Amino acid sequence: MPLRRFLRSLLTGDVLLRLAAVVLAVLILARALFSGSSGWRAVVYVIGGAAALWCALWVFGRLKPLLTAGRGEAAEVAFLAGRSRSRQVAVLALLVLIVHAAITGYVGIGTILVAIVLAVIATLLTADLKLVALLGGIALIFALATVFVADIFSGSAEARALGISVAAIVLPIVISDKLVALVKQPALTTTHHAVLAVLTLLISFLGWTRSEWLPGVVHNCYTLPTSSGITVLRATADGQRCYGLIDTADAGVFAADAFGRDEVTSTLQRKILEQNQPVRKGDLTVVWLGALSCEPFKGDPSRCADGRDYPSERDQLRALLYAQSHIEDTTDHRLHVVIADATQDVAHADDVAQLIIKRRPAMGDRVVVIGGGDSRDVTQRAINRLLTAGIPFIAPNLLADLGNPGKGFVNRPGYLQLAPSNLDYARDAVDRLAHSFGAKGFRLDVYQQPNPTDQYTTSLVNDLLSAVRDKAPATARHVPTLDRIDATVCESDKTSPPAVLYFADRWTRFAEFVQRVNDLCGHSRPRMVIADVSVSRFMANYQLRAVSTADWKVHYNVGGPGCADLSEPTYGILGAKIEKFGDLVRLKGPFACADRATGIKDGQLPNACPLDAAVKLTSQPCEANDLGTYLIPAWDAVLLADALLPERPPAGDYLTSLTVRDFTLANGKSATVERGVLQEPTIDVRLWHGNPLNDPRVIWERPSKELMLPTDPKPGTTDPSAGR
Repeated sequence: MPLRRFLRSLLTGDVLLRLAAVVLAVLILARALFSGSSGWRAVVYVIGGAAALWCALWVFGRLKPLLTAGRGEAAEVAFLAGRSRSRQVAVLALLVLIVHAAITGYVGIGTILVAIVLAVIATLLTADLKLVALLGGIALIFALATVFVADIFSGSAEARALGISVAAIVLPIVISDKLVALVKQPALTTTHHAVLAVLTLLISFLGWTRSEWLPGVVHNCYTLPTSSGITVLRATADGQRCYGLIDTADAGVFAADAFGRDEVTSTLQRKILEQNQPVRKGDLTVVWLGALSCEPFKGDPSRCADGRDYPSERDQLRALLYAQSHIEDTTDHRLHVVIADATQDVAHADDVAQLIIKRRPAMGDRVVVIGGGDSRDVTQRAINRLLTAGIPFIAPNLLADLGNPGKGFVNRPGYLQLAPSNLDYARDAVDRLAHSFGAKGFRLDVYQQPNPTDQYTTSLVNDLLSAVRDKAPATARHVPTLDRIDATVCESDKTSPPAVLYFADRWTRFAEFVQRVNDLCGHSRPRMVIADVSVSRFMANYQLRAVSTADWKVHYNVGGPGCADLSEPTYGILGAKIEKFGDLVRLKGPFACADRATGIKDGQLPNACPLDAAVKLTSQPCEANDLGTYLIPAWDAVLLADALLPERPPAGDYLTSLTVRDFTLANGKSATVERGVLQEPTIDVRLWHGNPLNDPRVIWERPSKELMLPTDPKPGTTDPSAGR
């Protein structure tokens, strides 16, 4: 019976609050101690600070009676005296939590929630809740007043500073005593006044800086300021999207945990970020720079306004995930992935580059940026900014050579472009056409909407026109708008020389281009259509191909090798990684590439299903059996970076010191980097075709017969590795 009464006595609200305070304090202390030296330092700082303050107040309490002797004044209550021990524990635990967050430089949602809970418990354990509410209300009212005054005097720094000082410090202290007297509360002490002034200034500061943090908080794009964290987000001007850097699955209470609104893309990002661990000595930090978010459709915030999706970008992220696991399994260091979204058309690439440089000290000694997205002016500025800061850049799919035909998009040490330049793709296409049409020649109509900031499309048009000039009697002309495409491109037209249509624009315009060709040719078909590397993004998208009304053939360049080009060791590694993370692509059995099967004829892969289609398709699901063409270059880029970057940066020019010889690529070939310059591209110029365009189940991993060159693999081979 005494035991039962004792247990019942523990069920009172006050006892439960005290118990919760003690339990949380113990958990925080244990978590801090298990986190290593930073946790020990937090505990030492708080205990040391509390002890020093207690000693100072104890000495003051001893001296004060001597100083006030004969005045009949009672000594003030010593610090913490008369307060519940559990409240003291909660306050000290809260201090440990805050100091620990300051030392580690990271404030996540867990830290914030625990701090709020402890603050609530400490407040509830305070005997005089009316006084607590009164002080908080006064601080809030006068903080709002100071913000108002600051806005009024925003034109004069001196007047603004004077107004803030008066409103934030003097007025609350003067008026608070009268307000306390009205509600019949005890007179405020000096401590109360100090707390009131601090609270008022703190809330005022949030009001003064609202333009910096409020848009991010409202749109879930705000990261709490940290001393050494990597994750940092910004909101776009319209407030519809976030851009910046994410390297943790717990970005904070006001921050998005992934870029974009597509669930498949978000899930993949979260999986990568969950694998990240704190950067330690020797680890490789890869910042993937690209586009994952786009302008949302007004009626459907989860869908992009122009219908774009990011299957190619997801394939690059999959490569990072697989490389992350591979490096941890096979080396004594780890891969830390930072996802950098520059939004639609990489519009914020330069802003993101500045964030990378600012966060560079937290990324360790071995840092590289991979990706780039599109070859635009803003991308070039971003890359040059990063190189100037000593950060190498590897570009798997940037091709523009505007002003420097045949050279890299950026011609500086530290920039490694894996793909050939646009001039190589242009010459390959023109050589194939010249071989196909022979002495009668051809006319090449190059469609591209002029865009002065898009270096990729602009340089491709220039390179095509230049390549055709060397193939007389062939001619070429630039077609700047869809309405300038005429019926001479159709099979029904019998004029000479025959017209070939070349799409040299961005893949986001390919659907309307196809519709224009359909409208022109009607029941006829275009004689021949060739599309640039950008269109491989369209061809990689099952949904875009399926909804197209084009039942005709299109040739298109691809940005990387097929699965059949992989060496046996790499094929085994990637197959095992795909199976390990099979839940991300709904893989039911072992992974096997369609283009490595026997009996492949003319490069045709019936029922091919890329990794992205395996997870995106729901009405007609398919089993993944194709890697796509963007995964392998990203895989090579990560492993090349791991082999290239030294564990300790050498003295002198870091970028020109980067050297690696005979690095083995995924396809078994070797790559060499001398003094920060890649000696030869690692990606071959490849031309595939889709026939018909609107059947995404069929992929032809080679040109059709009319565009084959004598040096190409012979059609009909059954060996998937022959001639590749």
